Amino acid sequence: MTPSFRRGGWWQYAVDEAKAIREGVGMIDASAFTKHLVRGPGATAFLDWFTCNRLPKIGRINLTYALTEAGTTRTEYTIVRLAENEYYLISSGALTAYDGDFLRKAAEDRMADFGWIDIHDVTTQWGVFAVAGPKSRDLLGKLVKDADPSTVLGNKRFPWLSARNIELGMCPVRAVRVAYTGELGWELHHPVEMQNYLFDQLMAAGEGVGLKLVGARAQNWLRQEKSYRAFGNELGRDATPLEADLPRFVDMTKDFHGKDAMAATGIRSKCCTLLIDGPADADPWGREALYAGSEKVGRLTSGGYSVVFGKSIGMGYVRPDLAEEGTKLKVRMLDQLWDATVTTDSPHDPQNTRLRGAAEAAAPTAAPVAVSAE
Repeated sequence: MTPSFRRGGWWQYAVDEAKAIREGVGMIDASAFTKHLVRGPGATAFLDWFTCNRLPKIGRINLTYALTEAGTTRTEYTIVRLAENEYYLISSGALTAYDGDFLRKAAEDRMADFGWIDIHDVTTQWGVFAVAGPKSRDLLGKLVKDADPSTVLGNKRFPWLSARNIELGMCPVRAVRVAYTGELGWELHHPVEMQNYLFDQLMAAGEGVGLKLVGARAQNWLRQEKSYRAFGNELGRDATPLEADLPRFVDMTKDFHGKDAMAATGIRSKCCTLLIDGPADADPWGREALYAGSEKVGRLTSGGYSVVFGKSIGMGYVRPDLAEEGTKLKVRMLDQLWDATVTTDSPHDPQNTRLRGAAEAAAPTAAPVAVSAE
């Protein structure tokens, strides 16, 4: 195979995987997620200071960020609250030592202020299968040990952004109602020693609903259709959560590490999502320059193909005044400039109807929703 920035033989497979999640059901192995258990009398006060969002109620989850001294993003966490002073923290895969070191050192430095805090790295103890798509509830319903699986997995007993302990076959599962792909779905956190058993159960149950295994490339495309920022791309030590345009995950009414520095930084550039009329045989990869006329005004941080809109998609940072829906820009790819339009945040299912599993969930958007700036 000749190395190339153009679409290779892998491309159609990724398209089919992405369509499986948008139209049916797919499964991603997310076991590489970093996982920490934080508990003890000081856990709640510590995490409230350590992260910028409000903490969830027991049985619920939230997305939050730990900041650097400069107010930029140090770590992204999904926090599951298991009990009054017990939390399950999920962060990026491949950064276990990076996240764990920062978490433990911060806790040690503030234990005199908050009280005793116990932190355990449980990354290798829990495997994770992410199941998502309009038929994900049908799939899991075949394995739930209950007289009425639709009740156990329904919105009333198991709403979006909540977590419950369930059994799938004979496997105990900490099921988290969230999906990085933007569809109805669950993360199935399970004892790693039962992973092969659970995989076999899911694959067998999936035969009747068209379950497809999905890889990281398709997942990356899907999360861009929802404008989900990725750590190491849109999120990192060079931008604050406010510059990443995530004010809904920042509670400015409380005191947290890095708050003053973040506020003082202001908005130097702003993250946005763009739909791109690029070449017929290539998509952006991230790091491509963005132009307004002949002026370089930013860069992509992620790129790929959108199966919903049928064209290239990207996320990136531009001057704040340009990060408005409908703004016309250019992106440099293959040494040419191609048209790019800033679209609304979460261009696919902006009201999260599909994520919430509402009965009236509409079919995937068939045309771009970005409007003209003219």
